Amino acid sequence: MPTGSFVVLLPLDADYKILGYYHKEGKSKFEITNDLFLRLNLDHLKDEYNLLKLKDYQILSFIYKFKGKLTRKASGIIIGLLLNENDKPEKFRSALKEGAEAVEVLGLNILNMQSNEFESLLKDIYLEHLEPLVDILKPDVVKANIIAITKFMLSGGKQERKIAQELLKKVEEEEHIKISEFFNSADTALKGLEYEKASKLFKKAAEIAEELYLLDIAESLKEKSNFSGDVPNMSKIRDKHVYDARNYLRNEDFHSAYIFYKKASDLSKKLVDFYKEEEYRLKSKALEEFYKVDEKYKEKK
Repeated sequence: MPTGSFVVLLPLDADYKILGYYHKEGKSKFEITNDLFLRLNLDHLKDEYNLLKLKDYQILSFIYKFKGKLTRKASGIIIGLLLNENDKPEKFRSALKEGAEAVEVLGLNILNMQSNEFESLLKDIYLEHLEPLVDILKPDVVKANIIAITKFMLSGGKQERKIAQELLKKVEEEEHIKISEFFNSADTALKGLEYEKASKLFKKAAEIAEELYLLDIAESLKEKSNFSGDVPNMSKIRDKHVYDARNYLRNEDFHSAYIFYKKASDLSKKLVDFYKEEEYRLKSKALEEFYKVDEKYKEKK
């Protein structure tokens, strides 16, 4: 489970502004320094998602570009999670995007908001969007969310009250439990590398969530479905890049080898597979340096 979160604003008239932090255990020594911001910002020039491993922390971050009126004052935000060593970054991909969208909803107010005021909101955003879906989708939690929605609808017009009654009936019939069941089955399929099956199951869970007016959860499940569906093709392309890189290496074509390892590294980032990304990036970098040295001494012959 992540230990906390942070949000950095990217204003047009300055390098950055720290909007605030949320730490589950209260206080923390973690802070965004100038050096750390520069590293994050540089990485995000190339990729939306980034995993940065520091001595005491592992940071998964996402850069989000604003839309609408906010773009007059800021280009977007970098939202990050502080992960534990055993956390799997890919599980938090959709959650980070959701959290960023929730920050954008706050509108122009965030530009002049005090840290303590924003951090109170960030705590709510963390608990609602950034906690792993597996916790949010526990049947009791889903049921409580639906009941909260019906209470709001019952105070509305005739149509809203009718929808609320239908939702309560679906809860009595335990329709909400199917979301958890489909999600858990999809997660099991993912672990077994059955990506097409996982995609279909995530989609079924999303459809039920939408029917139960759990729109944020439905959106997250749709994204997981789309991502799971894209994984096989992206993985095949990456494997082909690695195969080509190794062939070029056998033939001592170091320039082509480092280019194809770099392509494999870039694809690994899109797959949120940061362990393979690191492996192929380091191989690419080593081969690039080897190529430069090799070319230098070829010229001298």
